[in-house]
Amino acid sequence: MICVIENNNFSLRDVKQTLYNSSWDPKEVADFHETIGNKETPLVKLPGLAKRLGIGSLLLKDESHRFGINAFKALGASYAMYRQIEKNPQIKTFCTATDGNHGRAVAWMARKLGRKALIYMPQGTVSDRVRAIEQEGADVFVIDQAYDIAVKMASTRVDEANNKSGKHFWSLIQDTAWDGYEDVPLDIMKGYWTQMHEITRQIGKEKIDVLFLQTGVGSWAASIIGYIMKEWQNPPACISVEPHSANCLFESIKTGNRVSVKNDETTTMAGLNCGSVSTLAWNILKNGLVGSISISDKLSEEAMITLASPVSGDPVIISGESGASGLGALIGLCKKHDFNTFKEKICLNKTSTVLVINTEGDTDRSNYKRVMAANIENNFQFQK
Repeated sequence: MICVIENNNFSLRDVKQTLYNSSWDPKEVADFHETIGNKETPLVKLPGLAKRLGIGSLLLKDESHRFGINAFKALGASYAMYRQIEKNPQIKTFCTATDGNHGRAVAWMARKLGRKALIYMPQGTVSDRVRAIEQEGADVFVIDQAYDIAVKMASTRVDEANNKSGKHFWSLIQDTAWDGYEDVPLDIMKGYWTQMHEITRQIGKEKIDVLFLQTGVGSWAASIIGYIMKEWQNPPACISVEPHSANCLFESIKTGNRVSVKNDETTTMAGLNCGSVSTLAWNILKNGLVGSISISDKLSEEAMITLASPVSGDPVIISGESGASGLGALIGLCKKHDFNTFKEKICLNKTSTVLVINTEGDTDRSNYKRVMAANIENNFQFQK
């Protein structure tokens, strides 16, 4: 259910060197988000679950409330699109590829800006996610290939449209970077700083010992680590989390080089179903992570159920498959005795303060209902 690897290239000094020349103004980003109606999302304590897991304290940042669209992604997409319009006011259409939440964020912001949005989605995309994007007014194309191909198709569509018109009426808003395409992904990463800006204010003087970060292409996780390296005096041990079937970062950490993965397995963690790490993200993650974890869908579902039916005294939290994966990794680590050496390395023990981030709510409502119904049925059968 869980695989764990230490990062032999972990080096905070190298991360800080990577970030040394980058522009830095998280307050400017947070101020922009205020202008489009951002409200701070809650940071909640889960003392009952912390006790059950054998750790000192467990904090959860709940992004299911962000902008009313049930996920954090709008922070990155909105800022990048604002920056694109600032540079080129003649943009008429925004285009991207997505597994769900990023695409909805692009469509949502395009509607606010009075622009069109065209979204490519990979095979296996569930109807709830397609419908949510269409309801924002976007045109959606579900292809019969994987996410990485959808990214290439979106990029090609933008290039062809701009070449045909001779003007830059189209803009690609992709949250993964590659050689020659880095400005927009960097602005997306900057957009995520607002989340850490809030968390920093919310925790006050409390020290975070361990932080679990979900990774698809890795842009969000790299942004979080970048913020921490700049702003926090005592950075926590940062651990990446992916599904077994799309663990490109896990395999990259293992080999020490950025690699892609491709297999025929599927995962319900749609937001993490990516085969390649962003080049920008890799520059930070390759040295900023203490370790990397990949998990089964079952662990993510266990975390979803735990949050929906909490330990006495803890609040009820609605979390989707990707959103709960960070907690799923924590549960997997705490339940297993195989990883004691790793837990000692990251100081995961009865005095630790752990932070997890619920990156989404029930964005796939059909699957959420399935998971909750299966839990009720299993409990009923167990009682019988």
